[in-house]
Amino acid sequence: MALYNALAEAVRQGKQVQVENGALDASGLLVITTDFATIDSVQATVEKATAPTTSQLTFSVSGSTVTIRGWKATATADTALIASDALEDVSVVIVGRRRN
Repeated sequence: MALYNALAEAVRQGKQVQVENGALDASGLLVITTDFATIDSVQATVEKATAPTTSQLTFSVSGSTVTIRGWKATATADTALIASDALEDVSVVIVGRRRN
């Protein structure tokens, strides 16, 4: 029953889901443009069957554009994060609200 209520509430509030995938560029960025008026949440994961070079993903939102940033450790002995230069595939799920 809880799932039904959650779906009904999503419809009432005008929420939609956008699913994307793409590759991080050489500077560790993936930019996604949406048609949403507001963005409620973003989930992203590296698509790889083996250990990825990119160890952390973060995101930022500017208007209706989501920017995913990939990060990796500087070196084995230095775990400070720097921008990933791995051209790894990323799956992204964005939940937002429609424009009226």
